[in-house]
Amino acid sequence: MLRKSLAAFVAIVMLGLSALFTFGQKIDENLPDWNDVYEFFGMAEEIEKGEVYEQPFTMSFLDVGQGSATLIHCKDPDFTMLVDTGEQGNDGVILDELKRLGTKKLDYVVLSHPHSDHVGSFPELAKTNLSIKNVMLPIVDQDHLGEDAALYRVILESIRSSGAKIVTAKPGMRLTFDAKKSDKTVKVEVLGPIGGKENQYQDDLNNRSVFVKITYGDVSLLITGDGEYQEEMDVIDWLNSDEGKASGISAQSTIYVAGHHGSHTSSSRRFLAMVKPKYGIISCAKDNEFGHPHESTLTNFKDVNARVYRTDELGTIVIGTDGKTLVN
Repeated sequence: MLRKSLAAFVAIVMLGLSALFTFGQKIDENLPDWNDVYEFFGMAEEIEKGEVYEQPFTMSFLDVGQGSATLIHCKDPDFTMLVDTGEQGNDGVILDELKRLGTKKLDYVVLSHPHSDHVGSFPELAKTNLSIKNVMLPIVDQDHLGEDAALYRVILESIRSSGAKIVTAKPGMRLTFDAKKSDKTVKVEVLGPIGGKENQYQDDLNNRSVFVKITYGDVSLLITGDGEYQEEMDVIDWLNSDEGKASGISAQSTIYVAGHHGSHTSSSRRFLAMVKPKYGIISCAKDNEFGHPHESTLTNFKDVNARVYRTDELGTIVIGTDGKTLVN
């Protein structure tokens, strides 16, 4: 009853403010705008419009259909990271974005877990003239890969042929890259997966996904692959453990890429309550066969007052920042 009353009150206030904005502009140009209303109710403001590629730090959430690929680029420090690659055939999308960013190197490629919609385009990328320095992988038991074993072998061979170093993702891992011309840094932190080959989810690769957080200034981005409720709870338990607390790592992030393409299996209420994102990104194909994103996931984002941006509606989404303000 209380929730219904509160919803009714909010609706009335919003209607009243709408009327004020519509008819009050002629009276007072200093009246609040919609972003003031969003702030009043605890909702994230809409990302400002601006020259994205002029920003020192960019996050490109690439439209790779029913898959995921995120490209992170910083001018100083000179740092580029690719988190997942989408299905096979999306290497051109990634190369085009790298060209826009003016770089031919990938300092880190994070392959969250060996499912083709996340790693399928890596073999093609490895054959190009890109300089790939490091590839981060989760610990997986190859005896439990089943039909994904062949793809995993191809990925490992592609890494070797590219000359990249394999880095094993472990919770608590932290990488820092310092700028040369400012006090800014790019910080990369790993929150999951938890445990090694003995982990109970070895038969479920979604729950062996790498959880990685990238921070630049006051802006942070969390990407969790296809990690589902079980892994989200494992990560929360680790963060609350003595080891997790000693790491100094927090799940709280400005932007969160919805796990498993916005499926109801991920982005749980408890996990979002810990992440506290202002913005959610959902990477999925338009009219996909899975019905992503699921309505319950969208509701969970609303409950934490996060604005959602979707590749199935917007295509590739590029967000730039100076470490404080976001530009789209």
